[in-house]
Amino acid sequence: MRGLIVCAWMAGIILVLFVLLLLAAPVKVHIERSREIRAPAPVVWEHIVKLEKFGAWSNWWKTDPAAAFRLDGVDGAAGASSSWKGQKLGKGKLELVFLLPYSEVRQRLSLYEPLESGYDVWYRLAEKDSITQVTWAMDASYPRPQNVLGLFMKSSIERDFAQGLENLQRIAETDAAGRKR
Repeated sequence: MRGLIVCAWMAGIILVLFVLLLLAAPVKVHIERSREIRAPAPVVWEHIVKLEKFGAWSNWWKTDPAAAFRLDGVDGAAGASSSWKGQKLGKGKLELVFLLPYSEVRQRLSLYEPLESGYDVWYRLAEKDSITQVTWAMDASYPRPQNVLGLFMKSSIERDFAQGLENLQRIAETDAAGRKR
């Protein structure tokens, strides 16, 4: 009987902790990472705005090499989108919604499977002396109880953004050096 009481107390404590986590976890999350890239803004811009080039530097596409991708619209223009379906990535779409040449890119990331959710993604570029400061950010809203999942996903996405910007830096700087020749 004592074992049953201990189990009931443990279950109650776990339930209370989950409810507290559910209430304490934010429903809105902002993720942002920046990096200086030794390349002019037009060179960096080309790698961000062209969806066909996104996979070369973003970690997300690399997590599911067998995923099927499809480009729609004029790549690099507002309204263009990349859709995918894969085992690890699930099903989703990334759409270019606003472009301010060499300065700002706004995207809408829509995930349909395994969980349906949407995110506003943006990049800001600021060039000075052929060095471009790139900021990659994402705003997410998670309804309860998904907000608990969002709390744990934040650090993973921050690492992906940092690694993606590092990859973008390597590719854009190599591209810029090749254009100088």
